[in-house]
Amino acid sequence: MHAVLITFTSSASLDDLKGPFTDYANALRSMPGLVAKTWIREGSTVGGFHIFTSRQAADNYLDSEMAAGLRSNPAFSDFEIRHFDVLDELSAITGSPQAA
Repeated sequence: MHAVLITFTSSASLDDLKGPFTDYANALRSMPGLVAKTWIREGSTVGGFHIFTSRQAADNYLDSEMAAGLRSNPAFSDFEIRHFDVLDELSAITGSPQAA
């Protein structure tokens, strides 16, 4: 599996983002290769830790219209995208989601 940490700064409040982020979360459920996403926030920084079945699935998401729409939103800036290999055996021991 492959993990991607995506963070960005938002000029919108969390209350204002709740509706659009809920819609985005529902749309993400149909993203091929996405195993799980954990949403994160610290002050004005928001984002998520994504687990994909493969690096290719992660790249497909990052190249998708969904991700492009997120990056082009004028309320969001300072995007940081970091890729990680997942240590599957150790992650299984600690209860990390596994690809079906």
